[in-house]
Amino acid sequence: MVADRGGPLPTLERAWELYRASDLAGAEAVARAIVQRAVLGQQAALAEAAHLVGVILAQTGRTEEAVSFMARAADADPGRASYHSNLCEMRRQTGDRAGAVAAGRAAVAADPAYAAGHNNLGIALFETGALEEALACYGRAIGLRPTFAEAHNNLGNALRAKGLPGEAIAAFRAALAQRGHYPEAWNNLGNVLRETGDFREADAAFHTAIAQRRDYVEPYNSLALSLFAQERSEEAFAVLALAISAAPERPEPAFYLAQGLLNERKAEGARSACQRALRANPHHVPTLVLLARILRDLERGDEAIDAARRALALAPDDLDALNVLGLLLMETGDLRGACALFERALANDPASVNSRINLVAARKVRPDEDMVTALESALSAETGEAERIPLHYALGKAYDDLGRHAEAMDQFIAGARLKRAQLTYDEPAALATFDRIRAIFTPAFLAERAGMGDAHARPIFIVGMPRSGSTLVEQILASHPAIQGGGEMDLFHRAVNRIDQTFGGMVHYPELMHLIERPEMAEITSAYLDALPARAPGKRLMADKMLNNYFYLGLIHLLFPRAVIIHCRRDPVDTAISCFSKLFRDDLPYSYDFAELARHHAAYAGLMAHWDEVLPEGTILPMDYEAVVADIEGAARRLIATCGEAWDPTCLKFHETERPVRTASITQVREPLYATSVGRWRRYGPAIQPLLDALGR
Repeated sequence: MVADRGGPLPTLERAWELYRASDLAGAEAVARAIVQRAVLGQQAALAEAAHLVGVILAQTGRTEEAVSFMARAADADPGRASYHSNLCEMRRQTGDRAGAVAAGRAAVAADPAYAAGHNNLGIALFETGALEEALACYGRAIGLRPTFAEAHNNLGNALRAKGLPGEAIAAFRAALAQRGHYPEAWNNLGNVLRETGDFREADAAFHTAIAQRRDYVEPYNSLALSLFAQERSEEAFAVLALAISAAPERPEPAFYLAQGLLNERKAEGARSACQRALRANPHHVPTLVLLARILRDLERGDEAIDAARRALALAPDDLDALNVLGLLLMETGDLRGACALFERALANDPASVNSRINLVAARKVRPDEDMVTALESALSAETGEAERIPLHYALGKAYDDLGRHAEAMDQFIAGARLKRAQLTYDEPAALATFDRIRAIFTPAFLAERAGMGDAHARPIFIVGMPRSGSTLVEQILASHPAIQGGGEMDLFHRAVNRIDQTFGGMVHYPELMHLIERPEMAEITSAYLDALPARAPGKRLMADKMLNNYFYLGLIHLLFPRAVIIHCRRDPVDTAISCFSKLFRDDLPYSYDFAELARHHAAYAGLMAHWDEVLPEGTILPMDYEAVVADIEGAARRLIATCGEAWDPTCLKFHETERPVRTASITQVREPLYATSVGRWRRYGPAIQPLLDALGR
């Protein structure tokens, strides 16, 4: 924004003297007085005074009022390009993009040789998405004034948005050649270099920007993102701490800090960082959306929904807010509400891939919609492997819904191949763990430690392979008035790990068992029971559905001899296919390769056979998915009786029970029981023969 000084009327001279002396209040008062008493024939004085008031208002943060004065100046002297150009920038800052473009066009029409007018019009066009026309405006501005550093910088931004990083880098370097002390251009240059993988040069650019302006928060954030990309998280956290100190009124550094902590699986720290960001700006929508995701991970569903709704109230069309609230509603069983949000997101942005993927997960794809075509187009256009993975799984699910099962499996195989390539999985070490557990938990070992546990506690443990019917079993239990479903709680592992740390982290489970005596057993017991969520009124029992607690069943029996252990089983091929066709939120590295999946299943089955052999008869209740489907009431009665509770018919209405469900069975468990998943593997034909061979079928 530039103040364009006009004619030398005495009162205007006084206003300009005050302005040059930094007495903005005095200059504004004089200029306002001129505007108020201007009469016909004094249009030039009126225009200049209104222009000066507009500039002062903009400089002091009163942009809305500034627009009205600058518009008055432009109306009074329509031939002055600078007035229209300033009006263009002011309208842009207030969000009036159409008005900004109109004012910018008026500026270049009034004076085609006015470089600043072309530059400001280019900025306004850039924000409307008119990249080609914006590029042309910046080019004209530079042609008129080759030393115009801002225009070179803006050209770089447009070229970056157009996907031309090399040309963008050249434009930013041209801007810096004209003005070396230009922190914004250094930051922009660094961002493009970071995106091209040139982290060394990018970080140097960010450091230069920070050195030139210590309170400019953007290069701190950019440097932190670069360090995160290089897996230098501790350095990134330190940079963000500096950014918070440099600009405590800005929410972005704490927001990025929260993102980084969440990626490090430090959800509580991430939640605290979000609260810090919201103290700086309670209306920062990205932070509210991130907070909703974090609270979701922390199993604080009601608070997560509240944060998502706050974000959506502030930005009704925000795609991230619509999607995170939709996922939260899915988990509470409000599938209709979730679908409405995903559909609303797609209506706002039909190109939103995440919204489309979420909608496919929330309901069956219908033959009369273009969902498959849209997913196929998105997949063909996407070049990034990480972005292609969820598209393969979504398209596979869509094909499955439409009965195109062979095509579905092709997509699952393609997605699994890409996903497996991203994972580090030491299969020999993983499989050896099963052998080590069997070697230690012998009958003699268990007999030596009998009687060391809590003889009264009755926790419920549901174990088994993923996709083995465990969510259905938990939902039946949670429908009983006395039983609360806790979901997948990683509490027992954490309790054991505390003892691991007590011994310096040098000896791990299962060998750790050789060092555990009665005090350590009591510590694990109390640590687990104390960590269980508070039970709702009337609930006496808590069901823990952390499926891989099958690693600990010998220890669980020692600690809780009255524990209810339910082993969910399902046809191995159906189990494997159901795992293979899901993109899990938490990586199960063995589930993306047929042979690895089969070997893991064999190791798990061998360990469960070992527990059946060494633990007292009746300790583990087997619950076969096929038997549950065939006789839901008989299965439900066995479950409730094993838990020591009286039968309640509400257990047969499990699909009506309102409680958060976050597993891959999130939609199926909201429906009445169906048998279509029994023998599912037979649909897929020759493509799954390697799996059948690996499973010995």
